[in-house]
Order: sequence, then structure tokens, then C-alpha cells
Amino acid sequence: MRVEVTLAEIESSLRKAARACGLSWGLAEEAGKAARWLAAFDLPGPELMLEHLHNLRGPDYRRFVPDCDASPWKAPGGILCPIVTGAALADRAADLLAGRQVELAGTAFPLLLVATLGQAARFHDTGFSVEWSDLRIECMGHSLRFDGPRLSLFAQAAPAVVCRHQPDAKPGMIASTQAYGIDQAVWRRIEVLAAETYAPATEESRAGAGAGLIDND
Repeated sequence: MRVEVTLAEIESSLRKAARACGLSWGLAEEAGKAARWLAAFDLPGPELMLEHLHNLRGPDYRRFVPDCDASPWKAPGGILCPIVTGAALADRAADLLAGRQVELAGTAFPLLLVATLGQAARFHDTGFSVEWSDLRIECMGHSLRFDGPRLSLFAQAAPAVVCRHQPDAKPGMIASTQAYGIDQAVWRRIEVLAAETYAPATEESRAGAGAGLIDND
């Protein structure tokens, strides 16, 4: 059974879920935005993000942070996190805009990385391309075009990824949906994970609830 959820709900819930998995609030914000950006194209951003967050959950996520001085970028844990790597790429957008491509070693769920670059493309009013395996994606702020098998969009990992500035990117799929259909069981898993960020009730918080002993009505 599928349920309809708004893009705002997706962003909020995945932000909390990312925080529950140990990411900083800043990176958790990026995770929520990436899931929302993909869902706007009716692509499974929430599902891929949930799977990635569960993979991050046990070990220290810093093992997946890129060494941006290496070529290609690598992570101590052997595979790059698309959330952290996407944030690093956005911070270095000036290098991409200057024509320098960035090569990445093994990267988890590269479509999540595309989402971050898509948002950077909107900010800079330009386009970027991302390539892995037999797939090439051009992304702009509100559109996405891919050349290659659709199944490769949902790869759990790519052995190598190349990111470039693509000023001549052409519009493709247009972000148009304001709600996204998701399997009810998957959405429930996201909600349960997001709820772990809520502070547990205490005697003090329960005592502060309600009208108290004085009722002026």
C-alpha cells in the first residue's frame, strides 16, 4: 500500500532520521533536502536515503568523509558518503565552475550526490554533470536529464564518479510534483527513525503539560 506525503514532510522526516543516525544538524539538513529534490522528480530519494542512513548508522560516519586533497577523492572507510561528499562539492563549486572536474573513488548511492549538485546548480544558475558506470546525468536546479539505463540511477554504489560543470545542460525531467507516493511500510520506517530525535518525556515535562491547577475559564 502506498501513501501520499508532501515534499515538506519528506524533507523534515529525513532530516530528523539523518540526525538520529549521528549526522550533524548541518549534514542532516543536506540529507533532507536531497531526498526532497529527488522526490520532486518522482525518483526514490526517500527510499535510497533511508537505506544509506541505515548503512551509516553503526560506524562513525567520519570514515566516509572524503579526502579532498587526493585524486580521486577517497574515504578512510573505503566508500564515500554522498551526503558528506555532496556538501564538500558544493563548498568547492568554484573549482567546478572554473572547469576543473572532480573525480571520486567508490561512492555510495551516487544519485543522492546528484541531488546535492542539482541544488548547487540552482544556486549558481547553471548545470552540472555526474557520470558513473554507463550513466551520465545532467542536472539543473529544476530539471534532470540522464543518458544510460534507468536502472543505473538506483545503484547502491559506483566504483568511480566524475563531476563536471555543464553550462550547456539541457532541460529534461522537470521537478513538478508536490507530493510523493511511497510504500506505507517504508514511510513508517522513516517516521520511526525520525522519532528517535525526540526528547523522552520526563517528570518535569509531564508536569508542565496541561492547564495546571488554576483554570480561569
